[in-house]
Amino acid sequence: MTRTLAEDTPSADETASQGASTPSLPVAQAKAKPSAKTKPTACRRCHSRKVRCSGGQPCQNCRQAGKTSDCTYPRRNRLVKVSQRYLDDLIAENERLRAAQSTGGGGPPPPSTPAAPRQDGREVACVGGQQAISLDDRPWFFDLNIPNTPILLGEASDAAFATRFRQAVAGGRHIPRVNYATDEDLLALSDTDCEWPSPSRARFLVDVALRYASRHYHIVRRSKILEGLEQTLANPARSSDSLLRSKLWALFALGEMYSARSADAAENCFPGIHYFARATRIMRIVSERPRIGAIEIRLLLSFYSLALNRRHTAYTLAGSAVRLAVVMGLHVNVPSSQLTNVAAREHRCRVWWTAYTFDRLWAAKLGNPVAIEDNEIRVDFPSDQPSLEGTVDAGDFADAGFCLARINLARVAGKITQSIYGRRIHQESLSYRVQEALSDLRAWADELPSHLHLNSRGSGSSEAAQNPLPLHLSFNQCLVTATRPILLHVLRTHVASWPPRETDDRAPEPRDPAPPIPAVAMTVADACIRSARHSVQLLKEAWIDGSFATFNYFYAQYMFSAATVMAISSLLPSGADNGSDGEHFEAAASILYQVKNNGSFAGREFCRHIDAIKTAIEEARLRKAGAPSSSASPKVSTNTGGGITAAARGQQNTDGAALTADPSGLLPTPASTTGAGMGAGPAQQQLWTTQNGITGTALLESSLHQLLAQPALDLQFIDSSIYGDGSYSQGLYWPDVTPGGWTPDAWAAP
Repeated sequence: MTRTLAEDTPSADETASQGASTPSLPVAQAKAKPSAKTKPTACRRCHSRKVRCSGGQPCQNCRQAGKTSDCTYPRRNRLVKVSQRYLDDLIAENERLRAAQSTGGGGPPPPSTPAAPRQDGREVACVGGQQAISLDDRPWFFDLNIPNTPILLGEASDAAFATRFRQAVAGGRHIPRVNYATDEDLLALSDTDCEWPSPSRARFLVDVALRYASRHYHIVRRSKILEGLEQTLANPARSSDSLLRSKLWALFALGEMYSARSADAAENCFPGIHYFARATRIMRIVSERPRIGAIEIRLLLSFYSLALNRRHTAYTLAGSAVRLAVVMGLHVNVPSSQLTNVAAREHRCRVWWTAYTFDRLWAAKLGNPVAIEDNEIRVDFPSDQPSLEGTVDAGDFADAGFCLARINLARVAGKITQSIYGRRIHQESLSYRVQEALSDLRAWADELPSHLHLNSRGSGSSEAAQNPLPLHLSFNQCLVTATRPILLHVLRTHVASWPPRETDDRAPEPRDPAPPIPAVAMTVADACIRSARHSVQLLKEAWIDGSFATFNYFYAQYMFSAATVMAISSLLPSGADNGSDGEHFEAAASILYQVKNNGSFAGREFCRHIDAIKTAIEEARLRKAGAPSSSASPKVSTNTGGGITAAARGQQNTDGAALTADPSGLLPTPASTTGAGMGAGPAQQQLWTTQNGITGTALLESSLHQLLAQPALDLQFIDSSIYGDGSYSQGLYWPDVTPGGWTPDAWAAP
């Protein structure tokens, strides 16, 4: 195998004629095919005089004329064929030299060592910019023993962060995702006939699906769906609209999923999976002239795919919906003269923004790029339509304020993922990007309408109104995603002061004292912990009052993400706030175990990580117990450069009293729940109720207010540790890119 390589150097013949000792590329070693000898290049002086040049440095003509200083040769690009093995050897040698230099033991390369060819312009771009520090230079691929198909892992995902946490305290490898509905099962189901539900069952399933889907995301028009359903039930044989029938199949799947409390133990009996597989038949052909129904069906299938834990499928379907919407022109305003129907115009607008939201949120879960940039969008935001009041179309459109809040939060989530975890080169430092993310979240919280604040019940609202709980949980997740790299760095600083892991019988070597942690970093890390703690409390309340659906992927994901942060907090030095975070972790794990036992694919995946985290926590506690004294832990520096003189852990606890456990010792009881107003006294409610209604959010802490008011966060201790002395040459995350020991049986589903 050969590869064409362009070199900005003279040719081999030119170099030989100029008296060079070694060629720029050893073509003789490349085993290239023999070619005709190329004509030597004349020097610039001979070329301008149009005389024959003898070659050499200087050439004979220039030597005789006494113009040796003018005897120069042009530098040209030549295409040289070299062997693949030679390029691989060069790259391997380059990596060895870099590793030697990073450890301080490598000297300059010998003169005979050729420089590795530059593969792209990344090194040049890094001179003036900074790559996302949370990533290694190399993408993180995981080998699942599938021939030639390594799996790309996004550092922004919750599972990846859980792996990084475990690696920081106890080592270990990434746990691959194997709990999901397989392609083979879905293909087999899609080829079999699915029985149409009875009229009463069909109406029930559609009503459940519309209640969950339409109240949080605008995908279909309720009036049109109900009208189409009745027509199909009245004349099933005469219904020829394939898009309508496919949408109904997808709605049946969603309705059965949300109405079920558990899945049957039999194979392929996940709630609604038969309806879902039947609905996917229409995806076999991509319409050349798509209708808006083609976008709706993709959004419905994308939404359900998350319940099957098929995150890549959901992300792909959402991106496909965005591209179909672009083909239809939904990303721009259609002239009113060409579409006079107000309801149809508003539906087009809202379907576009739902596709946009799905694409942003799903990409944020995986750490992948989005399908369209914001500067390409020219369509209006959703709005309430007073002209539709009193018509049948009025019930098709939910509160525009809720839609707008969801859109803006999705935009912030996508921005955070690309800014902090993206692989692009950034001109700004980590400090600036984290502060910008927190400022964006603060602006979102300030602009949230009052009717979308959490009420005194904390997680509920009237049946007719939209429940704002998903918005606030998503907000907390965004804040956790933006700040948990700092939290992980703080944890690693503490781990550096622990005794080493006992891997052999040798006496442990003395540990250098860990550097002090600035209070700025502790405040940012504390914001991450407070947000996660708030999410755990809200989700526990949702579990108690029954609004936590078994197969709600989002709630399970939020619970797992928050549980990971609670596990980290439980390993940090005890303070006024984190004393009960170990109990919060256990309560979250208990709920996830119940979700898993009820048949949730996501619950099965997350519980594997929970089991591994518990093992890592036990090992970490053994290491901490071996420390000589608590004084070995890093101190919190009061020199923040921004006027903050108190550590974040010394602040007043605003999260309420600890929840009283149930007989199992894990789950809270409704009577003992004191968070967010459930059974809380006036003083406790005052602690939870804030000036803008974002109960319990970490953005309202006074210390974080001061941080956001600063021109720039003082996180140089992290920036310098990564970009300066090279001690963290691979960034905040240290990818394990050699997981060769994994076998499918090792993680087989129980």
